[in-house]
Amino acid sequence: MGLPLALVFLSDCWQHVVTEMLTRFRTKLRETAQRFALGGLGALMSIVGLGFFSASLLMFLLTVTDAITASAIMGGGYLGLGLIFMVAARGTTSETTQTSSQKVPEAPDTRDMPPLAAAFMHGMAQGMAEGRRH
Repeated sequence: MGLPLALVFLSDCWQHVVTEMLTRFRTKLRETAQRFALGGLGALMSIVGLGFFSASLLMFLLTVTDAITASAIMGGGYLGLGLIFMVAARGTTSETTQTSSQKVPEAPDTRDMPPLAAAFMHGMAQGMAEGRRH
């Protein structure tokens, strides 16, 4: 036999399911990496900009008030913004609901499979269907 033992148990339908699952995983991994890279670059640019903005605000406040008052104003501003961001981050939840347009995959015909392989494939189909609902 030229095929590995694992491929003997997989019918053409299940090979398609596994291939689709791996393709979906690669796509999500690529999208996550892009999102992480762009988010990191955006955060870095924001921090640099915030540093320059803070320096200019401090210079302006020092021309209007004394050093202690200027530091208190800036500290209070950063504290307030930090609290607002923490509350905003706490309140966001990402919940997706299943719509009627989402199709739940049907379990393939497992009559010609050994019972253990059929049970495994049935579990895979149920897991994929459950993953699409959430």
